[in-house]
Amino acid sequence: MHRPAVGKRIAAAFATASLTGVLGLVGSAPAQAAAPEPLSFTVDFANTSFPQFPKLGGGFAGNGPALDSNGNQIGTVYDTCAVDGVENVTTADVICHVFVKFAGGDELDLSTQAPVDVNPLDFPYTFNAVVQGGTGLYDGAQGEATIIATKPHVYQVVVAFK
Repeated sequence: MHRPAVGKRIAAAFATASLTGVLGLVGSAPAQAAAPEPLSFTVDFANTSFPQFPKLGGGFAGNGPALDSNGNQIGTVYDTCAVDGVENVTTADVICHVFVKFAGGDELDLSTQAPVDVNPLDFPYTFNAVVQGGTGLYDGAQGEATIIATKPHVYQVVVAFK
């Protein structure tokens, strides 16, 4: 008759040990890094190769300074885009991959499908981009950027991280 009691004790000991092991593993899991603080900057893509007459499938690239709210350069923004829709001779829809390289070496990676309008009468307009990670502070970052085209080649970028 003592055997069932011994068996129950052994089973209870294994269950307790297993639960303790699982809790120990959960407790030792690395904590997720906090999302970076929201970020805002302006970029002037005056150095861009946007075609005078956009054609479906055509590409272009650009770069420009990333400026903080005081006008100080905090990095450089690089983009590569492909035209995926042409509305008229001055407006196109483009898919762009954007890298922001900050002065400290951290990089932020954004991707968007955006309108590009070279008609100065059609400003401002807004579109969104997806945060796809980066390096350093932005390694593994996720979120969304709201981009406001304020005039030709000039964009205000506001990034919210998750």
